[in-house]
Amino acid sequence: MKALLLVSLCAVLSVSYVKGFPIEMQPNLWTKGTLPANHYVNISQISTPYGDGMSVNTIGYPGAFESGYDFFAYYIETFVVPPEGRIFVSGYFRYNDNTPHIDRKYLAMYLLNPDLSGYIATATRILDYAQGHAPGTWYYRNLYIPGLTPGMDYRIAFGRGDLCDMERMLEADWAAVEVVSSRVLEVPSHYSTIHEAIEVASAGDIIQVAAGTYHENLVINKDSLRIIGEDRSTTIIYGNVGNGSAVTSVNITGRNVQFSGFTVMSYSQAEGISINGKDAAIVENNVADNAIGIGIHMTNSRVLRNNIYGNLQGIWAASNIQNCTLYGNSFYNNIEHVYYQLPAQGINSWDNGCAGNFWNNSSSIDNNGDGIDDNPHIINVNNIDRYPLMHPFLLGDVNHDGKVDIQDLARVSRAFGSYPGHQEWNPYADINEDGKIDIQDLARTSANFGWHE
Repeated sequence: MKALLLVSLCAVLSVSYVKGFPIEMQPNLWTKGTLPANHYVNISQISTPYGDGMSVNTIGYPGAFESGYDFFAYYIETFVVPPEGRIFVSGYFRYNDNTPHIDRKYLAMYLLNPDLSGYIATATRILDYAQGHAPGTWYYRNLYIPGLTPGMDYRIAFGRGDLCDMERMLEADWAAVEVVSSRVLEVPSHYSTIHEAIEVASAGDIIQVAAGTYHENLVINKDSLRIIGEDRSTTIIYGNVGNGSAVTSVNITGRNVQFSGFTVMSYSQAEGISINGKDAAIVENNVADNAIGIGIHMTNSRVLRNNIYGNLQGIWAASNIQNCTLYGNSFYNNIEHVYYQLPAQGINSWDNGCAGNFWNNSSSIDNNGDGIDDNPHIINVNNIDRYPLMHPFLLGDVNHDGKVDIQDLARVSRAFGSYPGHQEWNPYADINEDGKIDIQDLARTSANFGWHE
């Protein structure tokens, strides 16, 4: 097989160009997310010996491996399959296939072993004439490749999707190609509503929601999604809109869902957040002015660092829920902070072993001045917060005095570099709870400096 790849980035897109790239494709604008550097990167930024990172002329060069495979250009950089076992590849693609077989006009992507000895994923079609992708036209494409082996090295190649034994000319261009382990779907810049983003999301995606007020009811029915608000004070979901009867504002039915960074309210005193899927994490939200703030119906859920106030019932718990973890929450001005459906049989954790939740109806006795109530807060016979907070929880408030100041920074600095068992270990200074005190803990404390209740 002979294949000719021509570098022909011309004025097909009606935008201005810089060094062959459309302005919106400049390298400093391509990378999004927090993937580790030098592992999951934009292949369009990687130089090859015979091209500029967008396309390669492969005739006679080792930049192509044509014997036994029907691709015509691969990148010399090796990538690593992330722990999730999947990748997303996106970018702009264009092709001109002058092969006489109309039904064979398509551009494909392969994932190869680093030594080119075979595939780790066979052809994934990028552009297909039969699907209406006209030759000579630029298309933005998102490709999802699941089921990969985590930690496996691979290379990316582009070409046709079948073997060909004829002389041919194949022209193809690509630009702004990005490789990530999860997509970031932005609301409202990509999708006008959170609901629209959920509809198109796949497992592992992050839905990033900008500050604003969103009048919608959400059903999060997909697994392994992270739905993150920009700021819990300014990213507001008003649920139960336009309904004659009470409807939950945020109903989580998928597994392994993280929902954080919002204020959740309802117009008609309905349920704010309902957890009906396993392994959900409800983190750092304001939940207010609902009949029920958070309703827990499933096991293995986590409710962490939320402000739960102004509800008839702050948390409603099914009688038999087990293995749920709830701490760092602040309960105040609820008619009833926690209601357990009777008989209250389930046993759950209401502290992390050193700090629990703030209850504005707790005993508030702190003789040793450590910011922890001397008396446990009893929810029922099976559920006890052993270390109630004297003040509402603030991230970075190491000494639990209701403010983040120089004393908290000093405590984190003093414990810097320590770990459980170390003589300087301070569990309260482990802000991100990863079992070590490092620059991340210091940075988070510094970012919240000056906060107070």
